[in-house]
Amino acid sequence: MIPAIQNGTADAGAMDEPVARLIVAQNPDLAIFSDPLAPSPVGIGLPKGSARTSVCSALIDKWTEDGTLAALQDKWFSGDSERMKIDSSQFTGYDTSAGTLKFSYEATTIPMCYTGSAGEPEGYEVEVVYMIAKELHMAVKTTGTKFSSLIPALESGQADLICGSMTITDERKQSIDFATPDFKGSVVLVMRKADVTAATDASSSSTSGGIAGLFAAISQGFDKTFVREGRWVLMAQGLGITLLISLAAAVIGTIGGFGLCLQRGSRRRWARSLANGLCSFESGIPIVVLLMVFFYVVFAKAALGGIVVAIIAFGLDFAVTCSTMMRTGIDAVDPGQSEASLALGFTKRQTFAKIVAPQAVSHILPVYKGSFVSLVKGTAVVGYIAVTDLTKVSDIIRARTFDAFFPLIATALIYFFLTWGLVALIGMLEGRLDPKRRSRELRGIDVSSAAVQDESSPWEGIGGGDDAPVIEISHLRKVYPNATPLADVSATIRRGEVISVLGPSGTGKSTLLRCINRLEDPTSGKIVVLGSDVTDPACDLAKVRQRMGMVFQSFNLFGHLTVIENVMLAPVELKGTSRQEAYEQGMRLLRQMGLADKALNFPDELSGGQKQRVAIARTLAMQPDIVLFDEPTSALDPTMVGEVLMVMNKLAELGLTMLVVTHEMQFAHDVCSRVFYMDQGELYEDGTPEQVFEHPRRERTRAFIRQLKVYTAHVDSADFDFIETMAGIDDFGKRFRVPLKSVQNAQLVFEELGVRGVLPRLGDSPDLTLTVEYEEKTARTSLSLAWAGEDFDPMADLDEISTAIVQGVTTKIEHEPGCVRVELK
Repeated sequence: MIPAIQNGTADAGAMDEPVARLIVAQNPDLAIFSDPLAPSPVGIGLPKGSARTSVCSALIDKWTEDGTLAALQDKWFSGDSERMKIDSSQFTGYDTSAGTLKFSYEATTIPMCYTGSAGEPEGYEVEVVYMIAKELHMAVKTTGTKFSSLIPALESGQADLICGSMTITDERKQSIDFATPDFKGSVVLVMRKADVTAATDASSSSTSGGIAGLFAAISQGFDKTFVREGRWVLMAQGLGITLLISLAAAVIGTIGGFGLCLQRGSRRRWARSLANGLCSFESGIPIVVLLMVFFYVVFAKAALGGIVVAIIAFGLDFAVTCSTMMRTGIDAVDPGQSEASLALGFTKRQTFAKIVAPQAVSHILPVYKGSFVSLVKGTAVVGYIAVTDLTKVSDIIRARTFDAFFPLIATALIYFFLTWGLVALIGMLEGRLDPKRRSRELRGIDVSSAAVQDESSPWEGIGGGDDAPVIEISHLRKVYPNATPLADVSATIRRGEVISVLGPSGTGKSTLLRCINRLEDPTSGKIVVLGSDVTDPACDLAKVRQRMGMVFQSFNLFGHLTVIENVMLAPVELKGTSRQEAYEQGMRLLRQMGLADKALNFPDELSGGQKQRVAIARTLAMQPDIVLFDEPTSALDPTMVGEVLMVMNKLAELGLTMLVVTHEMQFAHDVCSRVFYMDQGELYEDGTPEQVFEHPRRERTRAFIRQLKVYTAHVDSADFDFIETMAGIDDFGKRFRVPLKSVQNAQLVFEELGVRGVLPRLGDSPDLTLTVEYEEKTARTSLSLAWAGEDFDPMADLDEISTAIVQGVTTKIEHEPGCVRVELK
């Protein structure tokens, strides 16, 4: 290329600035044209997410500011072969304790990266990398390679850092990271020096006196493009067609997208498969291909014009896009809010209309705006089927005037203002639908009504009545593919009872409540609530749920409604209560909850305890006969638990029937009239708080109530592994942080009392069970030895030393038939 420019065969050559500067330095008859063609920043590449990227960038920024890089550029772009060398003495003998930096470079890009005459790496960027390695205290392992192999080497881990006059582009940034550009150059034109001078003079001459000429050229271009032959009318018609296709396709696509969205979430497998298949097929076809298939194949013999076909094609394409964004918007709404709505007595359709859809719209509209803009811009391809839209009109005018500038610029501006205006309209709709932007004042309600200030009890209709059964559970079973939370549960709950459901996590407590409310479908069994069999498919669940409230551990308040609107919603929609009456009742409830001043707040503006009290008020607003509480305090900060328990205590005093899943032992003991202890999917123990807490009948209940950690070992041979058993006691102590002294005492008692006192009496085939229990609450440790067969007192058989040891490490020794239990120090 250089000889061609020098001998006049070529007028100019485009190349990267570093190469151009080197060539000009070596050829005095050449020069760089003053106006660059395009920016071309060059940088060092690193793996995606590399921690070294910021370090390299900081060093390059520092060297840019202090002039180090400028001095390097002067050296490497000078064309002086004597200066264009790396001083190896600067990069030897320094601290390389941080390891080795694997460096790959393009071996032929002079003066940036290349291999010298002796096979050594040379170049401006190579020296920059050596400087970085020295700062990082790392040795450098260099590998010269082809440019096309640089990024793969980085991605495969064969290189830690690459360079080769690599221009930083958005495409490359998707694969690798770049440090700050070490050379902010451009693509420039190299020309003969005489030609550069002539071109600059001509440009200056044209500019110095060309302002009037510029306006004249603009005026002439405008006249040719829009005025002559009434071409503005043609442009307006094209705009009208673009608008028609865009808006009609948007309407069809939005409606069709909603239908597709519903089918993709359908319970019918064939409907889901059909909808998903259509979406997958259509999304894999470019819109221009779909457009031509419809026009030239599907509707080829139909009497449909191009505009109608375009509306159908774009409508289908937009429907697929809308179905995806709608599905995403619906899924973004917390499923717990749907469950809370169903628990209040709303049907699934009412839940979708009142709870899910209003919130989903706020997630959908921001994405919808971008998709709508893409739809409008995408209509520019309808010219492929001979529709004279805005873009096609631009092509027609350009062909007539032989001027590309004005038609294309005008079309670009029209599209810009068109999409900007349409997006602004959608933005206004988005603002009106955003609950946080609307007024929080309740319309049509007299907030100064005397009834609102009435201090009469808000608990009217709650509690009371006889003690007839309100819930009857018979052989309830719930099975999942990998678990059985409810194996066989039967119970009767009477009106006015306050029952706490206790038990370890995963024992079916919450599943029991969800089955009673039919948020979960039981596998088998029968549940009768207020005389209605809720397991019967013919049962009107919504009606039963309106009399059986449920409070969830995660609150599940409706995020798009204020606090008072949350409380008012169900009475107004389900019981036909007037908005004024519902407001007055709701405010009395909130006042009793201490939340009257939060009535116009949204749920996300409340603390956890406040949210749970609102959830209770929302449930009580329906004046239910029964309330199910699913761990109402487990998601709360300990400082907020008291707020909720105080309200529940008040409800218990009023005689409201409550079934409470809780871990609050004190509440269960002091407030509840009955306690269910659940374990391994069964109602393991049922009794009064005094009976269950003070005198549990079954072993697992006792362990849970006393918060026991238990270690058990079985000895069935006289030659058992004594060391393994002792190690098991030690591991038990470490796992549950049992005091070391208690662990050592347990080992001593087992050795002296178990091995020396019990085992000799059991023969060669003993049946001995060792149990060590640690009670977290009191930090007490006990040990028991139980055996099968003849009873005897093992302490009587011990020698004097063993007896002294056992007595010395215990505080209490009890002998029962076939068992001895000791309390350890």
